[in-house]
Amino acid sequence: MRELVPLKTMVPRADPRAFCGAATWPLVADLRDDAREVVACYLVHDKQKRDTKAGKPFLTLTLGDRTGTIEAKVWDDAERLDALIGPDEVVGVRGRIGSYQDKLQLTITILQPVEVGDDDLEVFLPSSPRDRQQMCRELDALVATVADVPLRTLLVRCVGKGTQLGRQFRIHPAAKKNHHAYLGGLLEHSLSVAKAADRLCAHYREQGAELDRDLLVAAALLHDIGKVRELAARRSFVYTDEGQLLGHILIGLQMVTREAEQIGVRPDRLLHLQHLIASHQGRLEWASPKVPMTLEAVILHTADELDAKMNPGMRMVGGLEPGGWTGFDRHLERALYRPPQELPAGAPVEAVPPQEVVEVLIDMFRG
Repeated sequence: MRELVPLKTMVPRADPRAFCGAATWPLVADLRDDAREVVACYLVHDKQKRDTKAGKPFLTLTLGDRTGTIEAKVWDDAERLDALIGPDEVVGVRGRIGSYQDKLQLTITILQPVEVGDDDLEVFLPSSPRDRQQMCRELDALVATVADVPLRTLLVRCVGKGTQLGRQFRIHPAAKKNHHAYLGGLLEHSLSVAKAADRLCAHYREQGAELDRDLLVAAALLHDIGKVRELAARRSFVYTDEGQLLGHILIGLQMVTREAEQIGVRPDRLLHLQHLIASHQGRLEWASPKVPMTLEAVILHTADELDAKMNPGMRMVGGLEPGGWTGFDRHLERALYRPPQELPAGAPVEAVPPQEVVEVLIDMFRG
């Protein structure tokens, strides 16, 4: 490991790997009170400047990454460092781990802001539990099923891996909190909504409904595209000025309309696509500019609302024992119950062969 320069002469905004002198560094969950020196990079969640009894200033920091947080102390040069760093900064640290009141604590001897690129965001911020590369493959495969050439071209321009917008779409969060509020959340949510909408479309086509499957799938993948500009995924998830003033629906309509007009999407189909995006939140009181007015729009809203509830719901019940209750969730406006399991986890349910079903029915009618 290369020698780090003294605190007072360090150049700010180094790359994390340049600071650490290695490609990886210990995550918070891996830290131990073993007296070894720690050289790592962490996100500043909180910073407080205080004074000792002798009147000397020091800093108390809460540092963290995707695995957890740890309290840290800076006893020297606190005044200068207080002005140099703040919450949501990523910093390189050098120090030692100790224990205070039965909790690990990091005493920092060197502290420096570092510059983090998109490839390193997943080290510091929570990420989708699903493998992002697998989701990207599923997204590409789903786009390829859209037979309408202008719509498929539009999807490639907006969510394709070869465009800047597509790369943002694949790593962005879907929300600041509540559902899919992590890196890759926008991709996970949009893919889930599109798959659910596709299956609902097939089901209701079997019931006789005339539905535009390509338009529905395209709208499902694009309904939240505006969130790449509504939210900033840099060090923390915060709303941009544009996001605060316009919201993701209006932003998304602008983005999709501009791209669609450049490739010549037919005006009537573009209008329907715009309505699907504009109405996907379903209700005016939920900041939806319009309520769903086509069958495709009803399906999209239903799939979107369901996925937004299932995502936090699955996390809530995931750690429960069978027969347990979660706490009350304000987003879902309810507590959730996990019913007792009648079958051991993973036990296969044997299907009755169709011929046996027919024979049983014949015997019933004969009787």
